[in-house]
Amino acid sequence: MGRLLALGLPVAPVEVADEVEMWARQSGRHATLRFVPTVIRLGTVVGGTWTVRITLRPDDKRLESYRLGRVTEEPVEVVWLHEPDAESETGYRPYDLAQLGAGGVRTFLEKGNTWSGRGEFASLEDQLRKVNEQNEQTRRKTYAAVLDNARGHARDRRRQILGIPQVPVAADVAP
Repeated sequence: MGRLLALGLPVAPVEVADEVEMWARQSGRHATLRFVPTVIRLGTVVGGTWTVRITLRPDDKRLESYRLGRVTEEPVEVVWLHEPDAESETGYRPYDLAQLGAGGVRTFLEKGNTWSGRGEFASLEDQLRKVNEQNEQTRRKTYAAVLDNARGHARDRRRQILGIPQVPVAADVAP
């Protein structure tokens, strides 16, 4: 994942960070890679994912609040470098920058590029709709798994209280 800082957070490989910046400059923007911890246990980062923070163009309407002083932090677009994974506890699987490499990260960014018109989605709204659909599917699967687990627990508890044997005997096997 790269070198580690004193805080224990990884640092992006230089060639990948440079590629992200070069990709953003094609559309008149700047971009940086940042690791975001998403799973923290007992004060220790045990999981997270990389994000690409892309600055907005100077004529973007979303910068107006920042210029007027209504917000203190400059708004940016954030691209999360992960993919949906219903099997994991977070609902996604983060990409490993070392495995993707600079070309893989560029390909991932081009796939979602709505500025060039060559990306997978026609607009940010189209991309948001797809993400919301995936989140709803994950929520349904999680709910079904929780419900199934609760049913199994209730069955086991009922057997325990009523003294029902774990394996029912269909016929008397005594000679």
